[in-house]
Amino acid sequence: MSHLLHLKKFLCKVFTCWMPYKQRILYREALYWFSFSDYWRFKHANYHIVSLGANCLPRGLTTAIKLKPRRFYGEKTCVFDLYISNLKRNIDLLENNFKDFFSDIDKTNFPHDDELSHDEFIKRYENRIKNFQEVLQSDKMLYFIFSDYRKIPLRKDILRLYAVLERKRSGKPFKLILLTSEYIDNLSNVVQLPEKFTIDDGCWLVHIINEYGDYDNNYTQYCHRMRVKFIQEILKE
Repeated sequence: MSHLLHLKKFLCKVFTCWMPYKQRILYREALYWFSFSDYWRFKHANYHIVSLGANCLPRGLTTAIKLKPRRFYGEKTCVFDLYISNLKRNIDLLENNFKDFFSDIDKTNFPHDDELSHDEFIKRYENRIKNFQEVLQSDKMLYFIFSDYRKIPLRKDILRLYAVLERKRSGKPFKLILLTSEYIDNLSNVVQLPEKFTIDDGCWLVHIINEYGDYDNNYTQYCHRMRVKFIQEILKE
């Protein structure tokens, strides 16, 4: 199967080699990953998955387990998807509607966008803030995901985050999901999926996505476990 997938990727590159760079990348991704069953399922999904950081794990993981659509299905990138931050900073941004997002910005915290010019960066993240704010208004169920396996969040910060999300949703349905290394007591309204998981490999996301099925390690095993937890415990309704 791995050899067939490598061949498929090669053919995708051949068929799109004549396209301009941005279109070429998108079409290669679509040709390789597109599935009619996934398209139908995403089109009729009654939820959105929204990353709250603190890195790209929430987006990468939920994309890998096919609960969050890839961009060629129409999924827009939001502000926290590819941003390395911390919980308190993200709560502040939510509370002040991102008014100081660009103040003293450190582009090294945006590893997928740090080579952009200043103007390109501003434009891209203005769009991603807009995308995030649009999703906030959706009538569908929103699953907000915050992940930090290095530092266990304080209970008071999680409660503050939940209160901010509750105000932003104005009665519309949502759940807050925590991906951390330990269970935090007395968070009755928060879904917690604790795991003893560490990221110590710069290629961890490549392993989680496991494009050709070549890997079997702690990252792929974590991905399989989380898929079961998300489907059976979170999206069963």
